[in-house]
Amino acid sequence: MDGPFDISRGYTHLPNFQKRLKEKGYVVTSQARQSKTALFLGRNGIPIPYDRRDDPGLRLNDKDGAEAYHVNHNIQQFPSFKSIPPLLIKILLHRENRELFDFEHPFLNPAIEWDRLSLASFRYLGEKLFGIPAGIGGSTLVTQMVKFRHSSKGMTSGPMDKIRQIIGGSLWAYRKGPNTIDTRKEIVREYFNGMPLGAAKGYGEINGIGKGMWAWFGKNIDQVMSDLQMNETDQDMLYRKAKTLKEALSLIIATRYPSLYLQKDHTILEKTVNTYLRLLETDGIISIALKKAALTTPLEFRRGAPIPPPLSLVERKGTDSIRIKLLNLLGIETLYELDRLDMAVDTTFDFDVQQKVNNILKSLYVPEFLEENGFLAPYLLNKGDPGGVIYSFALFESRPEGNLLRIQADTLNKPLSITTGIKLELGSTAKLRTLASYLMVIDHLYGCFSEKDRSDLLKKKTQVYDPLSKWVLDYLLYHPKAAQEEILKASLQRSISGSPHQAFFTGGGMHTFKNFKKDQDNRVFTIEEGLCQSVNLVFIRLMKEVVDYYTANLGYDVKALLSETNNPERLPLLREAMELESVEFLRKYYRIYAGKTYEESFAILCQSSEHPLRNWVILYLKENPEATLEQLITAAKSHFQEKALDLTSLNKLFRAYQGKSYQLTDEAYLLGKHPLEVWVAFYLKEHPKTLWSKLLEESKDARMLSSSWIFKTRFHHAQNLRIESLLERKAFAEIHRTWRSMGYPFATLVPSLATAIGSSADRPVNLAEFMGIILNEGIYKPMVSIKGLHFGKDTPYETHLSKPPDTKKRVMSPLVARSLKDALRQVVKRGTAQRIKNTFTLSDGTSADIGGKTGTGDNRFETFRRGEGVVSSKSINRTSAFVFYADRFFGIVTVHVEGPNASQYEFTSALAVQVLKTLWPALQPLFADKGQRLILPSRPDAP
Repeated sequence: MDGPFDISRGYTHLPNFQKRLKEKGYVVTSQARQSKTALFLGRNGIPIPYDRRDDPGLRLNDKDGAEAYHVNHNIQQFPSFKSIPPLLIKILLHRENRELFDFEHPFLNPAIEWDRLSLASFRYLGEKLFGIPAGIGGSTLVTQMVKFRHSSKGMTSGPMDKIRQIIGGSLWAYRKGPNTIDTRKEIVREYFNGMPLGAAKGYGEINGIGKGMWAWFGKNIDQVMSDLQMNETDQDMLYRKAKTLKEALSLIIATRYPSLYLQKDHTILEKTVNTYLRLLETDGIISIALKKAALTTPLEFRRGAPIPPPLSLVERKGTDSIRIKLLNLLGIETLYELDRLDMAVDTTFDFDVQQKVNNILKSLYVPEFLEENGFLAPYLLNKGDPGGVIYSFALFESRPEGNLLRIQADTLNKPLSITTGIKLELGSTAKLRTLASYLMVIDHLYGCFSEKDRSDLLKKKTQVYDPLSKWVLDYLLYHPKAAQEEILKASLQRSISGSPHQAFFTGGGMHTFKNFKKDQDNRVFTIEEGLCQSVNLVFIRLMKEVVDYYTANLGYDVKALLSETNNPERLPLLREAMELESVEFLRKYYRIYAGKTYEESFAILCQSSEHPLRNWVILYLKENPEATLEQLITAAKSHFQEKALDLTSLNKLFRAYQGKSYQLTDEAYLLGKHPLEVWVAFYLKEHPKTLWSKLLEESKDARMLSSSWIFKTRFHHAQNLRIESLLERKAFAEIHRTWRSMGYPFATLVPSLATAIGSSADRPVNLAEFMGIILNEGIYKPMVSIKGLHFGKDTPYETHLSKPPDTKKRVMSPLVARSLKDALRQVVKRGTAQRIKNTFTLSDGTSADIGGKTGTGDNRFETFRRGEGVVSSKSINRTSAFVFYADRFFGIVTVHVEGPNASQYEFTSALAVQVLKTLWPALQPLFADKGQRLILPSRPDAP
């Protein structure tokens, strides 16, 4: 069936939904099985009779099955047949179905009025044979309902369609037995509650007289019921009754042509209603007084759509995250369509706890609450406006079937979710990913070397170039019986300097880095202490060692490669580096010049801080090689608008450049531009709509020419810079591959040591996902928020689907995961997250096992000048984050300020930790179930 009702409820699209869900791993667990009769009816386009619910629509249930979200589309309806004003029933039956309440015939078929059907058939034949307009149709109320619910586009396409509607209406009328009196009353109520009235801008589809009265005239269903039962002896009551009667009658009439009557021409509707009011009085349905009052009362339509009550997107972040996911699962375009589906969804959320979390997060904007809970302190919210801060929180529970999303909340009153939809610089939380990369390298090296004897280890030591391989070899030489766990623990106790007084070649140049605290500058830390105290330079140096390992793993002797001019591996690397560099320049200039007119491009090429006149002359003479000096002067006056033109200089430039042509590199040199910028500008002049792929193909010779200078021997230092950058880029590609396996969301990493302290950014949900891998001892479990979907309850289309647990995947050795978890535990015990220590006290008096990593992102746009350092610094945003585990739960708290106002704040990661501490009272019920302790594998899984 493809009627409007079937489409909006999702029954028509159910096969497509099933197909998409199957592709996503869902399986049908139960489904209504239709009888042979039902299948026959369906094949022949006849709707299957069943009892329809009064409140269909999308429902979201929490983890315990309690309803957490449901938009009731059937508001403003008559709750029962008795609630419908008798006058309204008389008017409807007089117009649409006069024999329906002939209760002397209890077995009457309400789908057929024989005289009406005969007249309609006669008129139909007259229209087809003689072109006589058919006029009124032969539909009864029940066949009309079948039509606008189940017929294509809610219309009758021909005699066979009408027969299908009559059969469908008859089956529905007799579904409870031969006596149809109660059913006929039900038909009237359902008709009033479902009559199609088109749509109102800003409101949406309107079905039912109650919704119509509210949308078009601003009256709710209670007012309609009250007004139409008023006494006509009182003049004020009479006119009030007449006004509501006329409005209701206009909607009954408008069901025939809702778009014409309700949206295009109210004048025609008014005339039709007035005509019918006279007929109603003539036939004794309404009194003369009521008719006169109605005729003198004009229809006054509401201006604009009803204003819905304000929605708090903050309150609905959890449910909205499910709804958005459902859009993708089902292939639906809008939330409006989604909410109309007859579907219940079982989610993993605990919406009761979510509401408590929301309440606490909202309290973070109340000064008294902030003061009571210690937020007005250094490194928290003692500076800056607390009202400008955005908080987000997500909590997952590790269960055998996956990582179940329990809470997702933030205080951004926009559809965007901070947890899942935004890329943030989460500062030192990147040290956790860096530490994981380091431990995975140590673990791999142990696997490579642990079975070798002493002589092999000594030999291998002479063949390796990187410090990590040398350290593992040294450790095994001094501890030949060391176990895997021992060497991982020892690797965390290695000492690394926190000194910032060293420049590192990274990201294509020399860079220095700073620690957050000055007292860290002159100390040496173990790696574990560096994590606890979040020492930047420890992790810069640690990332440098990891980069060196992957560089050496590529098979290059970097020292020899950079020092030996004739090294055979040098030229291929240099060519690769220059190809990458030239493509980056080409892409940059394509973005600048694509879509611009040549006049605009010409103006950009003329720009020069030192020689704007020379640039203009060179380009003008290139375009006009036959130009005379007088023509040049005239054009120059026009271009520069005669602004103090130096005619002597212009004359010299004319003599210097007139009649000359240059190679691309020489021309670019004279203009002070990159050769590829000049090439792109002139290529797009001749081929203005060139796509990037075509431009890249055509630029091959230009790119080779622009890079040719680097291959000369005297540019040895410049060559080394590019080779070093390329090797670093290759190493980061390997690091990125490891990070991706641990849930890192982005397609690239910034090839810089600054990635170790957050320059590559992250997404909160993916950082939490990484914490889940650590908690689950190196096993990736899927993030689960939807457990099952139930379509069409108590209908012939009822279908239940669920998703079996996805295959778990090991992405990290269990001992590496345990080492990381132990290190994170120390961050809470004696590091930057100490303020959360002893907060998570369980009902039995014990404390939850808790660990985590803090991070502060202070993202700035800084301008440097040679010899002067930073000359300006503009804050872009500031972020505080704490990613954590606590018993079987894990999650992340983020605090974020966007824009220049971020410079007013001085909060650090301590703020995110303080937020989690404040949330504990709301989270306690989740931790109360002692029977759901985290179950970890007793032995490592096979890779």
